[in-house]
Amino acid sequence: MRWREKRRTQEAVNAAADRIRAAGGKPTARAVREELGQGSMATVLRLLQHWQAGQGRAPEAPVMLPVGLQRALLDFIGQEVAAAKFVLEQDLVSAQQAEKDLIAESEAQAAALEALQTLHDTLQAEHSQLEGRYAQLTTDVDEARQTAETHRQAAEAARTEVAKLQLRQEGVPRLEAEIAALKAGLEAERAARVAAEQAAAVAIARLEQTQGAVEDLKSRLGRTETDLREANQEAGKLRSEVSTLHGALESTRQALGQTQDEARRAEAAAVALRSQLAAAASTGKGSFAGGGGILR
Repeated sequence: MRWREKRRTQEAVNAAADRIRAAGGKPTARAVREELGQGSMATVLRLLQHWQAGQGRAPEAPVMLPVGLQRALLDFIGQEVAAAKFVLEQDLVSAQQAEKDLIAESEAQAAALEALQTLHDTLQAEHSQLEGRYAQLTTDVDEARQTAETHRQAAEAARTEVAKLQLRQEGVPRLEAEIAALKAGLEAERAARVAAEQAAAVAIARLEQTQGAVEDLKSRLGRTETDLREANQEAGKLRSEVSTLHGALESTRQALGQTQDEARRAEAAAVALRSQLAAAASTGKGSFAGGGGILR
């Protein structure tokens, strides 16, 4: 399918170039494009080059000519070469102009592409903003729905309270009786509170008196503790003196015991001596002498 379209395009360029040449014009890329009225300059130039390549003459068999005719032919060929050179130079100028046109078209296409890219970026930014606004609107809608649901629940609760109040109004007489009972109870509580406050005032007065007595008792107790400490100190001294006296008494008892022992021994010796003296007195002097031996 594509090669058929390409062939039709080549045929259109060939026909346009033939028409320009038949009209006495020079089939350049710009002229062919103007003749066609459409198409890219690059495509027209490429197809025109194919057309130009097919315009060459078929080679002919060599023919031997007379010298005069050869010279005339050479002159003619020189003129043809000069003419062909002129045509080639014109073709070169045309090709250069076509190149400039291609460059200009390329630059124009690049500018158009840049403009399209800028437009694309702008549209992309606007699309992002729209998406953000859509997300925000979605959030706002959800919040509005939640608020509406909250209000609906509040309204339902209010209707329930109204129904309860209506039920309560039906029992107003009973409530009035309860209120009267509550007022009576409140008065009783108020009287009890007054009595409690009076009792508290009396208790506070007594407490203050008790606190004074306690302070006096603390002062007396402090003095008593001081006296007790001093008495303990004196008792300690007395215990020390008693301990010392006990020691001295024990020493005295020991000394007395020794003295008693010595007195008993002395008394026994005196008894023995009296016995000896009595015996000596009864036996005479000799015996007394002999008793002197006993005294020894």
